[in-house]
Amino acid sequence: MDHYTDYSSFTGALIGFVQQARSHGFPAGIQCSCDAVATALHGIWWDLEQFEFALAALFCTDKEERERFRAVFDRFWKPKGSRVRQKTEYKNQKRVFQQQNRIAVMVGTGKTTESENSEESRNTSGANAKETLKKTDFSQLTEEQSALLDELAEKLLREMSLRIRRKRKKAKKGAIDMGASIRKNIQNGGALIDLARLKRKKQRYRLLVLLDVSGSMDKYSFYLLKFLWTLKSHFKHIEAFVFSTLLMRITDEISEKNLASALRNVSQTASHWSGGTQIGACLKIFNEHYAKRFLNGNTLTIILSDGLDTGEPDVLEEAMQKVRLRSRKVVWLNPLKGMQGYEPIQRGMQAAMPALHHFGAAHNLESLLILENILTDA
Repeated sequence: MDHYTDYSSFTGALIGFVQQARSHGFPAGIQCSCDAVATALHGIWWDLEQFEFALAALFCTDKEERERFRAVFDRFWKPKGSRVRQKTEYKNQKRVFQQQNRIAVMVGTGKTTESENSEESRNTSGANAKETLKKTDFSQLTEEQSALLDELAEKLLREMSLRIRRKRKKAKKGAIDMGASIRKNIQNGGALIDLARLKRKKQRYRLLVLLDVSGSMDKYSFYLLKFLWTLKSHFKHIEAFVFSTLLMRITDEISEKNLASALRNVSQTASHWSGGTQIGACLKIFNEHYAKRFLNGNTLTIILSDGLDTGEPDVLEEAMQKVRLRSRKVVWLNPLKGMQGYEPIQRGMQAAMPALHHFGAAHNLESLLILENILTDA
């Protein structure tokens, strides 16, 4: 196997490593090579451990591949002489350890094997890392953390979707109709053996999301858009809009199965991205042109915004009241609420608050996952 010292430049070594990874069965295509170069250019390659972690996020899809990738990485990037232990030395040490462990178990003082301890340690540290990642503010995420967060969000939202569907399936049975049950069981001497249930009219459930992409939301709008795409992948009947000084429907754009394609479509269409903030004016346009179509009295309306409106508060207040009248529930999630000591004292938020059923944070994945309770009750 080649070593990075066999190349005259770092770029050449990086390309050589990509070729080595491809020869070992990893999906190292052109895009993966470009991503690897982009990752290295951020200076991560100075720290071998972080460099390995970042590249593994690009090349690996499961735990088995991760183990194989570590071996390939060590052989290529670590200094010669420290990459591979002598097999005889490793086997002898392993044999001695196994013999000592068997003797300890026989006398009743044995403990778990070293591999079991290390596996438990890895699982524990992995769980802690996921919990930390869920609580990390979107504005503080590094590139490698962002990639891992995408995978974690996809998994957790898929599980959330399954739990919500199960709860709704049970709820469709309806409540017991006592009068009908008594009449139905007269022939049984009044014993309620066969229960009659109230059949609820099946209503079309809809989720409407309005995402603020103004300049003040730059640190969060990209991650919230990815969250919105993931929601679209697991929940039916979702309508999505982005707004700043203009309002634009992006439901079709985020319907792409590929996240990168969806983000590219939105960025090409939303010319007002990172513009000013006129929440009231945009909601007024929504009420005039879209509300009759997308708000049907059984709609959960979610607004993702910091509430820093530059328009007149009266316009926002009136628009919010109209949205509330047509919605089953109105939820406002604000990234700033994740800051310690935050209070909704801005003019925009004060104008919107009376129309809200729920006001929450949207600064990290953990705050967004609270939506499960809201979605279940809606």
